Amino acid sequence: MTQARPLMRGWFHALTAGVFTALIALDAHTLSPGPVTWFAVVTFVVPYWASVTLHCVPWRRRTAHDLALALDFAGISTGFVGQSIGWVGDGTWRGVREGSSTTLIFAAWCARVNVALAVSLVWLLICAMYRRSQQPVMLYCRNVRFAIVGANMLLLGCVETALCLDWRLNAVLQLLGRVFVPWYFLRCVAVDAGGRGWLPLWDGVWSAHENWHCAILVLHCLQLHAVSTYHDGESAFVTFLEVVGGSGVLKT
Repeated sequence: MTQARPLMRGWFHALTAGVFTALIALDAHTLSPGPVTWFAVVTFVVPYWASVTLHCVPWRRRTAHDLALALDFAGISTGFVGQSIGWVGDGTWRGVREGSSTTLIFAAWCARVNVALAVSLVWLLICAMYRRSQQPVMLYCRNVRFAIVGANMLLLGCVETALCLDWRLNAVLQLLGRVFVPWYFLRCVAVDAGGRGWLPLWDGVWSAHENWHCAILVLHCLQLHAVSTYHDGESAFVTFLEVVGGSGVLKT
């Protein structure tokens, strides 16, 4: 048996994933250059659909549920990694251009370390699946998993701080993404959390988990705005509005 789920568990993920998948698919060229499209995909498509797979599918077998849980954990980590790469662009792999700023070089190295951490987490999750008969996947090396994801989060914060063009926006990103979101998770969402927080709850329908994902969605929207402004000089949400209004045009 799987854990009992509130009525809205997973539907929030499905709505978000569906809307952004449609927007990107309908007019992806308006998100050029490439790093912005990449950022949108690894932020709003891959991890959200992974969560949909975990929360909306009525898994009957423990093995299938454990696999979906492992993929959800991996999706969280690779989301942080993908966002780091989205900021840096192909400099993550090819190295930054000669004469690049120190901040860009620093951000590129943070992105590379983030990739290595994600690979280590994937290996840990493979071990968790192999040993699931001895210990639940949810609890296998839990502190190590939290440490890896925490490091992913902090390294993304370093990349954002190095490259974000607006210090005020970056301050909001760090307070929301590096303080409130992890604090609320540990306080109200984690399997052994004891707090309820001050955000609205509706027993059997809407839990702290859904509140947490609402905060993450706000964070993700601010991040997409920041990275698109950095790469393109214009917020991606301007181009999204053009898509919705039928006026999306190819950028040159």
